[in-house]
Amino acid sequence: MAVSDTGGGAGTGSGLLGSLPDALDAGLYLVDEQGRIVETNARAEAMLGRSAADVVGRDAHDLMHRGSRGQTLPRAQCLMRQAALSGRTVQAEKGWFERGDGTQLTMSWLITPCSLGGGRKGALVLFHEPAGFGHAAEGDETAEGGTRFASSLSELDRLALLAETTTTLTSTLDVDEALRRLVALVVPRLADWAVIDLIGERDEVWRTTVVHHEDGALVDREDLQGPMPPVQRESTMPLSRALRGVASALTGPETYQGPPDTGVAVAQRDLFRATGIHSAAIAPLRGPREVLGALTLGRSERPEGFGGAELSLLEDIARRAGLSVGSLYQYYPNKQAILLDLARRWLGAFPAVIAKRIAAPRPANREEFQREVRELFIDTSRLYLENASLMPVIEAISG
Repeated sequence: MAVSDTGGGAGTGSGLLGSLPDALDAGLYLVDEQGRIVETNARAEAMLGRSAADVVGRDAHDLMHRGSRGQTLPRAQCLMRQAALSGRTVQAEKGWFERGDGTQLTMSWLITPCSLGGGRKGALVLFHEPAGFGHAAEGDETAEGGTRFASSLSELDRLALLAETTTTLTSTLDVDEALRRLVALVVPRLADWAVIDLIGERDEVWRTTVVHHEDGALVDREDLQGPMPPVQRESTMPLSRALRGVASALTGPETYQGPPDTGVAVAQRDLFRATGIHSAAIAPLRGPREVLGALTLGRSERPEGFGGAELSLLEDIARRAGLSVGSLYQYYPNKQAILLDLARRWLGAFPAVIAKRIAAPRPANREEFQREVRELFIDTSRLYLENASLMPVIEAISG
């Protein structure tokens, strides 16, 4: 699977910002379409307690986007990620980053789309530390004017779907069964159609799944399945970019009204015509090392189109699907190797929790000591709950 052109890697920056941002009393950084940091200014490094070498090439969401209590956020719950995917300029009065020492930075932020040169798109994030902010309730990150990105699911339903995705997909070692379960999770809950394109060992692409929800049942459309044209590196169309692991995208039949740039674009145009899909969301399926394929959700019966919030949710679902046990088996030589990696991931999260508590102010009295113990208990409990979905994996592997 060598079609990926995601780029990335560590470095000190691209030089796109120039020298002017270093004169600003605000942090700035650039991210690419996958949300990886491309460059920062000096003020951002100081505010975050992280050098450019520490952050460039890293996923900004995973590295530092946090909730009001310092908890990690699912991508589907991250307003900043939703804003980046929507391609709009959005600002929020309050948000939270995790500094390099584990402490929390309360700040206001603005994100706006920009060009990174060479035909690449990205976003510029500006953040500053206003005075007078107190502690807020969890979930307070809201765009200016109190608006949030529209979604067909409530916040609770979105989180429940993510938890169900992880638990359901990681409890099987069969790839085909995992894909069937994935489709059943998202159709009709999120879409009327689900399409899965997978990349083979020789970079060939096969449309393995086209499913439609009809009269309360999931119907396989085998007439729309089969081999796909090869993915061309120069194509700028959404599916080709997703299959190369470049970015997720919102799309529709209007995207393919002009002359197609590759055979994949022709196949997509035919798919939209055959299915009546008027709005689609596409996300890469990424394994631990390579792009496995792409997941497309489509709407034909329901009138509303997909938005940034739903694309963010799809990204999170596709990420979890790509890391399911069925995919893991392609990259590990045996069960013991899988168990070892799972153990490392789980145990590797504990040092950050301990460091966060060490960095907190030393308790001065009994009440503060009890509060500190309670916070440590909450942090470690949350860590367990976030990784509890690994237990079905371990049980399935170990037999």
